Amino acid sequence: MKKSAALLLGLVFVVGCKSLTSVTPSADVDTELRPRVLQQKITANALAFETLQWRGQAVLDQRGKRQKISITTRLKQYEGIWINGSVIVPLARVFITPNQLQAYEKINRQYAQMDYRTLKKLLGVPIDYSILENLLTAKPVDERAFKRAKLSFAKNAYVFSLRKRGVELQFVFDAEFRLTEQRLGEGDSSISVLYKSYNKIDGQWVPEELIATLFGEKGTTTLTLSARQTQLNSQVNMPFAIPEGYKPIFVQ
Repeated sequence: MKKSAALLLGLVFVVGCKSLTSVTPSADVDTELRPRVLQQKITANALAFETLQWRGQAVLDQRGKRQKISITTRLKQYEGIWINGSVIVPLARVFITPNQLQAYEKINRQYAQMDYRTLKKLLGVPIDYSILENLLTAKPVDERAFKRAKLSFAKNAYVFSLRKRGVELQFVFDAEFRLTEQRLGEGDSSISVLYKSYNKIDGQWVPEELIATLFGEKGTTTLTLSARQTQLNSQVNMPFAIPEGYKPIFVQ
């Protein structure tokens, strides 16, 4: 598994799925809302869930090359993110927990394991499990920072911005208090996630088209996932075991 493949594994967790309901401004934002009241409305509108599952297609654009795979993503809140990728036949499986990331690919019979320090080196920005989970479910990556962020207004958008210990954060919400973009940056590297569409399931807005872009020293990488099916709070299984005989790949 080459470093570019490891980068794909690192980015694949900050993507979502496509639906027919695009995020278009349905009303003008209320510029009279106080920041604390607005934050309370946004928090109350955030997705409450135990499990999520998406099925669809991931598309990676990197250095002029484009790769497509079918993908299934399963998430148990606070416990793990499970991803299975295939092109007709299964190709790779990924399992993320609060402690580490693990993956194996079948073509070359290889596997990789990394902690979040290694992932930060790959991406150039601070990443941990809670950040990945929040990116995937359209929540601010740092909820404490969000509460301290400064509010400004753009066309049909509420914008919260903050710089914290060298890390720059920005959160953009529409008039319905849905997250439409968030950015996380440190130094010359940053990740931007656009939430292009939502689907309303059981009275809640579930993000269903996310485009994640990594800006770094070696150029720009963009990952998009388009889903055919989304399930909220259904029973999910996340089986993962590295097959015998696979060779380790050390990602540094």
